[in-house]
Amino acid sequence: MDVNQKELAAILGISDRRVRQLKNEFGLFSRNTADGKKTKNYCLEKCVPEYINYKLEAEVQQGTNYNKEKEQAEHEQIKKKISILKLRRLKRELHEADDVEEFLTDMLVSFKNRLLAIPHKVAPLVVGEDDINIILDILEKEVFQTLEALSEYDPLKIDKDKTSQLLEGVEDEDEDENE
Repeated sequence: MDVNQKELAAILGISDRRVRQLKNEFGLFSRNTADGKKTKNYCLEKCVPEYINYKLEAEVQQGTNYNKEKEQAEHEQIKKKISILKLRRLKRELHEADDVEEFLTDMLVSFKNRLLAIPHKVAPLVVGEDDINIILDILEKEVFQTLEALSEYDPLKIDKDKTSQLLEGVEDEDEDENE
């Protein structure tokens, strides 16, 4: 089916000017030939698929560029988050889950052992006492000393020597980025 430029533009949903622009810049929309001469009419069956292919290629190219920029932005965000986490580790605000689990296990085992040792430690002290208040004071003193061991938090005990390894890793990354 043959259509003129205005009809082609209306069918494709673009302006007459855009039809001319696409024809001149990208070689789209070849005209029909009659007796070896080009006519002013366009073959609709050829023009519609050409335009669809043109739009698809443009979308694919635009999508590729967009995705690349988006991926780079996401990568930079991830690097920023990693840097923040490393900084928090250096400041002793953040610890590895395995380190915390090991530290808590050691602390609770030590606490359990101290609790179990209280009767052996206190028994000789209260054996000759008849005053219940003195016995209670001795027991309270020992229980509070044992509980105080739970309140002692030292981030250096959790991290052990891993912070120095982290510092070395940060220095290696800085050297890689500077090269």
